[in-house]
Amino acid sequence: MSHSLINQSHLIANIDRLVRDTIFSPVNFDDIKNRLNALYFPFMETLNPDLFYSQTIDSFVYSTDAIVGDLYPSDVIWDHGKTQQFVNNIACYKQDIETEDNAWRYQESQNRQNFESYVRSLLSHYSRLLFVRIDLKYSQESSHTVTIEDFNHHMSKLRELIGNKKTCFEHLQGNAWALEQGYENGGLHCHLLLIYDGSERQSDWHIAKEVGEKWKEITAGLGKYYSYHDPERKQRYERYGKLGIGMIHRDNSQQVENAICTALYLTKPDKVGQHLKVWLPSMRTFGHGIYRTAKRRGLPPITN
Repeated sequence: MSHSLINQSHLIANIDRLVRDTIFSPVNFDDIKNRLNALYFPFMETLNPDLFYSQTIDSFVYSTDAIVGDLYPSDVIWDHGKTQQFVNNIACYKQDIETEDNAWRYQESQNRQNFESYVRSLLSHYSRLLFVRIDLKYSQESSHTVTIEDFNHHMSKLRELIGNKKTCFEHLQGNAWALEQGYENGGLHCHLLLIYDGSERQSDWHIAKEVGEKWKEITAGLGKYYSYHDPERKQRYERYGKLGIGMIHRDNSQQVENAICTALYLTKPDKVGQHLKVWLPSMRTFGHGIYRTAKRRGLPPITN
């Protein structure tokens, strides 16, 4: 694991925001110049040719390379002239960025349709299911040590455990996960949905805690989690008729629709700012289990 003091994901998120602000917002010239001087050198120090970057990040690299030429990043000072060139250059990539954003929205809408069909199939098959929602992330103190490679490794270990259906994943009948990168702080995190056989598992609060502690174990103490199963939080949603976690009964239409709504938060086409801006080759950012057939009992375990 890299222990550089540079927070890779935070830095990349700041570059993404700089590019979007320059292209899509009224230009504040001094602000752009200051941000270039603060971000350019540390970003170039972390640039990795083995990783894939979003169009905003690639556009930043192309635009700045055309300006600085053979200068070492540490020697570059973003004065008035260079900053003006950057503003002009980055504007040329507006259409490319919009095209990628639209492609991401389309993929999210496709994921959403398929995911909704998957969850509805599960809800139709079981008389009751236990829905557990938890966000997996990293502590503020350790986030600067976590690279995209680390995050991918941790998620691979988690998915393996989910597929094995042991310990806190016993009696799991469905699952889904979505990887995101915070817009404000660039924090890498996972939205996780776990769906258990309600005739076998009942305590959603306890399961959420077990899964969160398992994430801490996987990340060697770097991870933290947020559980949606605090009793007071659940009671607030229940008062407003919005509770979509915990025990969901097939014959209660409101519970079913609330559960669908809760699940679909994992695929929201309007969350463009929170998609991953750096990833490994072949890295998946969303996935869910497989609903094989209406006659599921007696089949081999469903894996991811």
